[in-house]
Amino acid sequence: LGADVLLRTLVDADTAVAVPTGVVTSLVGATFLVVMAARLRDTAGAAAPDKLRIRSRAVFLTTLTVLTVVLAGVTIAAVLLGDSKLLLGDVVNWAQGRAGRTVSFVLDTRVPRVSAALLAGAALALAGTLVQAVTRNPLAEPAVLGVSGGGALGAVILVTTVPVVGGWGVAGAAFAGSAVTAVVVFGLAARGGYQQNRLVLVGIGTATATTALISLLIVLTDPFNATKALTWLSGSTYGRTMPDVLPLAAVLAVGVAVAGVRHRELDLVSLDEDTPRLLGLDLARGRLGFLVLSVLLSAAAVAAAGTIGFVGLVAPHAARALVGRRH
Repeated sequence: LGADVLLRTLVDADTAVAVPTGVVTSLVGATFLVVMAARLRDTAGAAAPDKLRIRSRAVFLTTLTVLTVVLAGVTIAAVLLGDSKLLLGDVVNWAQGRAGRTVSFVLDTRVPRVSAALLAGAALALAGTLVQAVTRNPLAEPAVLGVSGGGALGAVILVTTVPVVGGWGVAGAAFAGSAVTAVVVFGLAARGGYQQNRLVLVGIGTATATTALISLLIVLTDPFNATKALTWLSGSTYGRTMPDVLPLAAVLAVGVAVAGVRHRELDLVSLDEDTPRLLGLDLARGRLGFLVLSVLLSAAAVAAAGTIGFVGLVAPHAARALVGRRH
């Protein structure tokens, strides 16, 4: 969402519309990752860090308040700014059904896109948190498990074979592609209770295969369909409507509720192999449950906004840096 506002601030409206927001998101994320890696101390030979460093409640509440205000400000800017600049009064009138035709048209198209960006970002962030906890790998994210690539492959297959397909069809194909990929990855990694290294390696191999198949489809297809596929693959909320956003909102609500209820189990799973077992947890079953939830969140986000990189990787690191490691 911030990348979309940044893009529309720096370039003219016509250019901003033509550039998929996911491109800017990836560039910002790549820069963030390189800077973070350059500043990171090499701890390969050091003792294990404090896995569950605790911040004070005052720090947590202050951080949460500041981030809530920032999020509200970015959301308001996204709704008001664009090729047609609006006022808060226009939004209030629109919400009450008293806006003019022009304002109604702008907000009817803009608000679902802002909602899709917010919800997709939240879903990818939560999915990345779950994957990093389960695999205990700080570089893991939904794309590493091949879930995002599977969703992209499903959508591209449909876009390149059925040119007149609508948004719901593409979303359904993306969800189906993510589900099939998840079944393949989890099935191959199931031996030994979803060991983190095997799971990540199988996921990387599957993701690489989906990328190769996507490239093949784009090369062999009609140029017009290839353009549509590349735009969707870059990540975009273009043309989204409220019905497109509602399934993502439902999945995210379930994901947040489940993760909230089981946050202590996430803390234990992210520690090591032995501690959860000593406390009576079924580690393999718990891992599978969290991974299935991350797949649903990732698939819903990919269906709503295409493939967007780095959100699932960076968001958990940012959260841990701000409020500590307890889930």
